[in-house]
Order: sequence, then C-alpha cells, then structure tokens
Amino acid sequence: MSRQQQSTIFSKIDNLDINHEQIRDEMVKDIYDTAEEIAERNIASSEVEKESWGEKFDTLLTSKCLGFPMMLLMLGIVFWVTIVGANYPSAMLAKFLFWIEGHLSNLFVALQAPEWLHGMLIKGVYRTLAWVISVMLPPMAIFFPIFTLLEDLGLLPRVAFNLDNFFKKAGGQW
Repeated sequence: MSRQQQSTIFSKIDNLDINHEQIRDEMVKDIYDTAEEIAERNIASSEVEKESWGEKFDTLLTSKCLGFPMMLLMLGIVFWVTIVGANYPSAMLAKFLFWIEGHLSNLFVALQAPEWLHGMLIKGVYRTLAWVISVMLPPMAIFFPIFTLLEDLGLLPRVAFNLDNFFKKAGGQW
C-alpha cells in the first residue's frame, strides 16, 4: 500500500470520527477471537492433568514448612562440595606451581641474576600469583558451575521467593 493510499484511508477514518487505537484494538480482538475458535476446534485436552515433578518440587521448595530447611540443606551441600572438593586440586596445583618456583630460582642463580631481581620476581610476583591461583582457582572452578546449574534448574528463584518476606521486613524491598 502506498503512502498516498494510507493517507487517504486515514483521512477518511478521521472524517468518520473513529479513533485509530479503537480500530487497532478491534483488529487485535478479532485476531484473538479467531485464534481461540481455531484452538477450541483442534486441541483436545484431558480434564484431569497430573502434577508434574517440577510442580511437586516447586511446591516442596516454596512451602512454609520445608522451604527453608531444603534451601539451607541445598546451599550447605554446595558450600561443602566447594570446600572439600577444592582441597585436592588446590594442593596439587600448589605443589606444581611451587615446584616451578624452585626451578625458576635455580635458573636465576645459574644466570647470576641480582638478588633484588630474584626476590622481586620469584619470591614476590611469582609466589603471590602461585598462592592466589592455587587457593582461589579450584573453589571457583567448582562453585560457579554448580551455582550455574542451580540457576538453570530454577532453584535460585525459589530461594529468592523464600527470602522475599525477610527482605521486605528488612526494608530491602518496597
């Protein structure tokens, strides 16, 4: 449809004192009515639908009685797995990184590097990075995938639902 035709139609509509929004609303209403008629004719549904496991799980996790204990248990397990699970990789990573530190120190001695350079680079920068990496990387590598899984499963919104009243009482929400 050309712009001239559109302007002609809209000017005729304006002369009829019909609101553009009313026309749009009527068209949308007709589309929805037609869609409902088509759906009623072609979709069969049973009267009694069984509650899915997700709905049962949702009811259990958001209940007033079991919601908080389940939430604390779930987050406690995540915390425990993160702490206990990170011990072994952290120890192995520290052992490996400090093994490298020994060889780097030997290299600096063999190159007759000044003590201040050895102290700054190996005992300062490298040792600090080795400690940070060996202590922080394994817990983060365990915690964040588990936390992402909990979020993808929809458990974190349920935790937020359980904590909603406490946030309101604390003034965190209006």
